[in-house]
Parts: sequence; structure tokens; C-alpha cells
Amino acid sequence: MLKTLKFSKATMRVQDFQMSDAGSHPNKAPFKCALFAVDVPSDGSPGGAGGKLIRISSSVCDQYLQTFVGMALNIDYVNGMADHDPRFKVAVIEKAYRSLDGFAWIDGYIYAKDFPDVVATIRYYNGLAAEYNWSEYQFGASLEMEASVQNAEDDETVLDVIEFCGTGAAILFAEAAAYKTTSFAAKNNKEEEKNKMTPEQIKAMEDSMKAVTESITALSASVATVASEVTSIKSEVTTMKAAKEQDDVKTAEEAAAATLKAAEDKAAALEQEIAELKAGNTTTTPKGDEPQRKTASPAQLLAKHGGKAEADGEIDYKSFCASVDALPLSASESFKLKMQAKAQFAEKESV
Repeated sequence: MLKTLKFSKATMRVQDFQMSDAGSHPNKAPFKCALFAVDVPSDGSPGGAGGKLIRISSSVCDQYLQTFVGMALNIDYVNGMADHDPRFKVAVIEKAYRSLDGFAWIDGYIYAKDFPDVVATIRYYNGLAAEYNWSEYQFGASLEMEASVQNAEDDETVLDVIEFCGTGAAILFAEAAAYKTTSFAAKNNKEEEKNKMTPEQIKAMEDSMKAVTESITALSASVATVASEVTSIKSEVTTMKAAKEQDDVKTAEEAAAATLKAAEDKAAALEQEIAELKAGNTTTTPKGDEPQRKTASPAQLLAKHGGKAEADGEIDYKSFCASVDALPLSASESFKLKMQAKAQFAEKESV
């Protein structure tokens, strides 16, 4: 059986209740509210619990927390913002979820334009709480639900909620709420947050910013040093590449020069050989007559290539061929000599 429970009979620790001037809609001031902690008993007994504490498990929370979506938040001016007033609704819940740190959260917005007095009241007391560290003037939130409960097996002072339906919540002073670990906070612009800080907090923030600035300066110097070293390395690499390219060009030029020199030497040798052949194979003839070719004998052919004839320079074709085979000549050169000698031996035989 569901019974109505209102969590508003004990104190809790909360964050500042703050509202934002900036936004896309003039009548919406976003808020964020931690309604209760899961898996732990409440700090006080809510109305309707018969003096016992309430505990909501994470599994039950996950199953029924979405029932708060679309419900309203109210505030009680008559009783000094220490209780619920369901007929004075000033905000609406748009989102409900459970965080990893074990809290049930709701997000939504306050009708800031419709309730400027509520906005002014919250800002005034939050300013006192921040300036003088008066936690009793901080605002929190207290949930409203219809729930089915049973006695806890591990603690007779606790009721375990086995199912619930969220019907709303109330904005009230922190000292009046049931869950001490519950918090209610709304987004605010940075300038307002700074204005609400104590001098000690501002000094601590300035010191932190100074430390961050010094760290950034040191990091920038390190980056500049690294950049300089990288530039130096790049310059050295460029110089090395240029030197290597010059060496490659020089090597290629030297190779081309060596090839050209070899070709020139070979051409000179060929020219010398041609000149020698002309000198040895031609005789001077009277002017106007064609030069007569002088044919080298087989013995001369052998002698020219380092061989020698036997038996006083007389040699037959067979002996000539044997002498040629003994010479260190290639097959083509050996064949050429044999053909030259063969023609001469053939002429002698025909005579």
C-alpha cells in the first residue's frame, strides 16, 4: 500500500541554491538538485514514516525515479521556507537520473520571471550563507512521494522503500530537509559566483590562477626551446642533404669523366693501331698510281700476336693453326688469323 511521505524533518548538507540570468528563455532559470542518497537511510524521519528512517535502494531508484519528471517544486513562505506548500509551485522537473556517486538527481527550471520574489529571496540568503558561512541559510530540496515500504531486515528503525511514485519536491532551508547529503543547486553566471565568494576564497583562486599562469609560462618557454632545437636540427639535416647531393653530383661527374677518359684512350689506341696497320700494309707508289697492299706472311701474323714460326720461318697451314691455338687469343681472333693465313697458303699452293 502506498503512503504519502514528505522529507522535511531533519537537516542536510547542501550546495548553494543559485540561478542563472543567462539563458534562451527569460522565464527559465535552470537548476540541478540531488534529492536523496541511494542505499543509505535518511538522516531524519519524513512525514508519514511513523518516526522511522527511510532507505531507497539503487535498484528501486532506477525503477521509479522517472516518475518525478514533469512534477513541480514548491516553496513555503508562510512557515519560513522550512516546510512544503504544494499549492505554491515555482519550478518544474525536466530530467531525473542516478549519478555514479550514489545520488538521485533531478534537473529543471524555476519560473524566474513569474516569481521574482522567490529568486530574490534565494539569492539573498545564499549570499549570507556564502559570505558568513551560515549553512542554516543555504537552500536545499525535500522530495515528495507516495511509497510502499516494509521494515528493514537489518535495522528495525529503518523502512525500506520497495516502490514509489514521485509527486514533487520543495525548496527549503537546508536545516529543514530530511537527507543531509542532499543538495539543490541551480546554474549561475561566473560573475555572480565570484561576487559571492569570500576574500579568502578569492585569494585562494587568485593564487591558483597565478600558479597556473606560471606553469603555462614555463611550458611556453620549454616549447620555445624545443622549437628552436627542432629548427636547428632541420637546418643541419638540410645542410647534410645538400652536401650529399653535391657529393652525388661530384661522384657522377667523376664517373662520367673516367668513362670519357677511357673512351678517349681507347680511341687513341685504335687510331694508333690504324696508323700502324696503314704503315705496315701499304707501300709508297708513284704519283697518280693506287697504293699497293702489302700482305703480311703467316710468320708475321704469328709474330704480331706474340707467336713464332718454326724451321727458319717456314710454316705450313696445319702448323700455323697449331701455333695460333697456343696463343692467348679469343676464339674470334684465332679464327680470323686462321682465315687470313689460309688464303695465303692457298695462293702458294696454286703457284
